[in-house]
Amino acid sequence: MNLLPKTATEFGTTEYWNNFFKKRGKQAFEWYGEYPELCGQLHKYIKTKDEVLMVGCGNSKLSMDLYDVGFRQITNIDISQVVIKQMQDANRTTRPEMLWYHMDATAMTAFSDEKYSVVLDKGTLDALFTDETEETIATVRKYFSEIARVLRVGGRYVCISLLQEHILKEVLSFFPEHEFMFRAIRCVEAEQKTAEGNSD
Repeated sequence: MNLLPKTATEFGTTEYWNNFFKKRGKQAFEWYGEYPELCGQLHKYIKTKDEVLMVGCGNSKLSMDLYDVGFRQITNIDISQVVIKQMQDANRTTRPEMLWYHMDATAMTAFSDEKYSVVLDKGTLDALFTDETEETIATVRKYFSEIARVLRVGGRYVCISLLQEHILKEVLSFFPEHEFMFRAIRCVEAEQKTAEGNSD
Protein backbone atom coordinates (compact mmCIF):
# COMPACT_ATOMS: atom_id res chain seq x y z
CA MET A 1 0.00 0.00 0.00
CA ASN A 2 1.69 3.19 -1.19
CA LEU A 3 0.82 6.21 0.96
CA LEU A 4 3.48 8.57 -0.36
CA PRO A 5 2.40 11.42 -2.63
CA LYS A 6 3.61 11.70 -6.21
CA THR A 7 4.89 15.22 -5.48
CA ALA A 8 5.65 17.07 -2.24
CA THR A 9 2.96 19.66 -3.00
CA GLU A 10 0.28 16.98 -2.50
CA PHE A 11 1.04 17.17 1.24
CA GLY A 12 -0.85 20.48 1.21
CA THR A 13 -4.08 19.09 -0.31
CA THR A 14 -7.24 17.85 1.39
CA GLU A 15 -7.65 15.11 -1.22
CA TYR A 16 -4.25 13.59 -0.41
CA TRP A 17 -4.95 13.48 3.33
CA ASN A 18 -8.47 12.05 2.94
CA ASN A 19 -7.06 9.25 0.75
CA PHE A 20 -4.12 8.75 3.14
CA PHE A 21 -6.38 8.22 6.16
CA LYS A 22 -8.86 6.04 4.24
CA LYS A 23 -6.00 3.74 3.18
CA ARG A 24 -4.26 3.90 6.56
CA GLY A 25 -7.41 3.09 8.50
CA LYS A 26 -7.40 3.46 12.27
CA GLN A 27 -3.71 2.67 12.73
CA ALA A 28 -1.92 5.74 14.13
CA PHE A 29 0.76 7.35 12.00
CA GLU A 30 3.37 9.30 13.92
CA TRP A 31 5.37 11.92 12.06
CA TYR A 32 8.54 12.86 13.94
CA GLY A 33 8.24 10.64 16.99
CA GLU A 34 5.80 9.60 19.67
CA TYR A 35 4.98 10.99 23.09
CA PRO A 36 7.71 9.08 25.01
CA GLU A 37 10.41 10.65 22.80
CA LEU A 38 8.85 14.12 22.84
CA CYS A 39 7.46 14.49 26.37
CA GLY A 40 10.68 15.85 27.89
CA GLN A 41 10.62 18.81 25.50
CA LEU A 42 6.85 19.26 25.41
CA HIS A 43 6.42 19.49 29.18
CA LYS A 44 8.90 22.37 29.30
CA TYR A 45 6.48 24.51 27.30
CA ILE A 46 3.01 23.02 27.84
CA LYS A 47 1.30 22.73 31.23
CA THR A 48 -1.84 20.80 32.17
CA LYS A 49 -3.78 24.04 32.77
CA ASP A 50 -3.12 25.25 29.20
CA GLU A 51 -5.78 25.44 26.52
CA VAL A 52 -4.05 23.58 23.69
CA LEU A 53 -4.84 23.70 19.98
CA MET A 54 -3.33 20.77 18.05
CA VAL A 55 -3.16 21.85 14.39
CA GLY A 56 -3.10 19.16 11.72
CA CYS A 57 -3.66 16.44 14.30
CA GLY A 58 -4.06 13.59 11.81
CA ASN A 59 -4.42 10.28 13.64
CA SER A 60 -1.40 10.90 15.85
CA LYS A 61 -1.78 9.65 19.41
CA LEU A 62 0.06 12.70 20.79
CA SER A 63 -3.02 14.63 21.98
CA MET A 64 -4.51 11.41 23.40
CA ASP A 65 -1.29 10.76 25.32
CA LEU A 66 -1.35 14.34 26.64
CA TYR A 67 -4.97 13.87 27.71
CA ASP A 68 -4.06 10.65 29.50
CA VAL A 69 -1.40 12.41 31.59
CA GLY A 70 -3.77 15.16 32.73
CA PHE A 71 -4.30 17.67 29.90
CA ARG A 72 -8.05 18.25 29.55
CA GLN A 73 -8.41 21.35 27.40
CA ILE A 74 -7.26 20.03 24.02
CA THR A 75 -8.82 20.98 20.69
CA ASN A 76 -7.70 19.05 17.60
CA ILE A 77 -8.18 20.21 14.02
CA ASP A 78 -7.35 18.66 10.67
CA ILE A 79 -8.10 19.38 7.02
CA SER A 80 -9.23 15.77 6.52
CA GLN A 81 -12.84 15.12 7.50
CA VAL A 82 -12.05 11.39 7.22
CA VAL A 83 -9.52 11.45 10.06
CA ILE A 84 -11.58 13.80 12.23
CA LYS A 85 -14.51 11.35 12.08
CA GLN A 86 -12.17 8.45 12.91
CA MET A 87 -10.71 10.31 15.89
CA GLN A 88 -14.11 11.48 17.18
CA ASP A 89 -15.36 7.89 17.09
CA ALA A 90 -12.21 6.52 18.76
CA ASN A 91 -12.19 9.06 21.62
CA ARG A 92 -15.84 9.85 22.30
CA THR A 93 -16.09 7.55 25.35
CA THR A 94 -12.52 7.38 26.64
CA ARG A 95 -11.63 11.07 26.26
CA PRO A 96 -14.97 12.91 26.32
CA GLU A 97 -13.53 16.39 26.97
CA MET A 98 -11.32 16.40 23.87
CA LEU A 99 -12.65 18.33 20.89
CA TRP A 100 -12.20 17.42 17.21
CA TYR A 101 -12.99 19.76 14.29
CA HIS A 102 -12.68 19.47 10.54
CA MET A 103 -10.90 22.75 9.82
CA ASP A 104 -8.22 24.34 7.65
CA ALA A 105 -5.43 25.72 9.86
CA THR A 106 -4.98 28.64 7.45
CA ALA A 107 -8.59 29.76 8.07
CA MET A 108 -9.59 29.04 11.67
CA THR A 109 -12.57 31.39 11.51
CA ALA A 110 -14.59 29.35 14.03
CA PHE A 111 -12.13 30.33 16.77
CA SER A 112 -12.11 33.71 18.47
CA ASP A 113 -8.98 35.84 18.84
CA GLU A 114 -6.63 34.88 21.69
CA LYS A 115 -8.55 31.66 22.43
CA TYR A 116 -5.57 29.37 23.13
CA SER A 117 -2.50 29.52 25.35
CA VAL A 118 -0.64 26.91 23.23
CA VAL A 119 -0.66 25.96 19.56
CA LEU A 120 1.02 22.58 19.03
CA ASP A 121 2.21 21.73 15.52
CA LYS A 122 3.68 18.28 14.84
CA GLY A 123 4.70 18.29 11.18
CA THR A 124 1.91 20.54 9.88
CA LEU A 125 4.23 23.42 9.00
CA ASP A 126 6.48 21.00 7.09
CA ALA A 127 3.47 19.58 5.21
CA LEU A 128 2.37 23.09 4.19
CA PHE A 129 5.85 24.44 3.37
CA THR A 130 6.83 21.98 0.62
CA ASP A 131 8.56 24.47 -1.67
CA GLU A 132 9.41 28.16 -1.95
CA THR A 133 6.86 29.24 -4.56
CA GLU A 134 4.93 32.46 -3.97
CA GLU A 135 1.71 30.48 -3.56
CA THR A 136 3.20 28.22 -0.88
CA ILE A 137 4.77 31.12 1.01
CA ALA A 138 1.42 32.97 0.93
CA THR A 139 -0.29 29.88 2.42
CA VAL A 140 2.35 29.57 5.15
CA ARG A 141 1.99 33.26 6.02
CA LYS A 142 -1.80 32.83 6.30
CA TYR A 143 -1.13 29.90 8.64
CA PHE A 144 1.27 31.96 10.76
CA SER A 145 -1.22 34.85 10.88
CA GLU A 146 -3.94 32.53 12.13
CA ILE A 147 -1.63 31.12 14.81
CA ALA A 148 -0.79 34.67 15.90
CA ARG A 149 -4.50 35.54 15.99
CA VAL A 150 -5.71 32.58 18.08
CA LEU A 151 -2.79 32.67 20.55
CA ARG A 152 -3.07 34.77 23.68
CA VAL A 153 -0.43 37.32 24.59
CA GLY A 154 2.25 35.31 26.35
CA GLY A 155 1.11 32.09 24.67
CA ARG A 156 3.36 29.54 23.00
CA TYR A 157 3.61 28.14 19.47
CA VAL A 158 5.38 24.79 19.85
CA CYS A 159 6.47 23.43 16.48
CA ILE A 160 7.91 19.96 15.91
CA SER A 161 9.65 20.18 12.55
CA LEU A 162 12.62 19.20 10.43
CA LEU A 163 13.33 22.96 10.42
CA GLN A 164 14.74 23.01 6.92
CA GLU A 165 16.55 26.20 5.97
CA HIS A 166 13.64 27.76 4.04
CA ILE A 167 11.29 27.07 6.97
CA LEU A 168 13.67 28.50 9.55
CA LYS A 169 14.14 31.65 7.47
CA GLU A 170 10.38 32.29 7.28
CA VAL A 171 9.83 31.51 10.96
CA LEU A 172 12.57 33.94 12.00
CA SER A 173 11.17 36.69 9.80
CA PHE A 174 7.60 36.31 11.14
CA PHE A 175 7.56 35.39 14.82
CA PRO A 176 9.98 37.74 16.63
CA GLU A 177 7.55 40.67 16.28
CA HIS A 178 4.68 38.86 18.05
CA GLU A 179 3.94 38.77 21.77
CA PHE A 180 4.15 35.03 22.30
CA MET A 181 6.86 32.43 22.56
CA PHE A 182 7.94 30.35 19.56
CA ARG A 183 9.65 27.06 20.39
CA ALA A 184 10.86 24.62 17.77
CA ILE A 185 11.68 21.00 18.44
CA ARG A 186 13.91 19.91 15.60
CA CYS A 187 13.54 16.30 14.52
CA VAL A 188 17.16 15.36 14.05
CA GLU A 189 16.41 11.62 14.20
CA ALA A 190 13.84 11.89 11.40
CA GLU A 191 16.36 13.84 9.35
CA GLN A 192 19.04 11.18 9.94
CA LYS A 193 16.66 8.37 8.93
CA THR A 194 15.81 10.24 5.73
CA ALA A 195 19.50 10.72 4.94
CA GLU A 196 20.21 7.02 5.62
CA GLY A 197 17.31 6.00 3.39
CA ASN A 198 18.54 8.23 0.58
CA SER A 199 22.05 6.76 0.77
CA ASP A 200 20.85 3.17 0.20
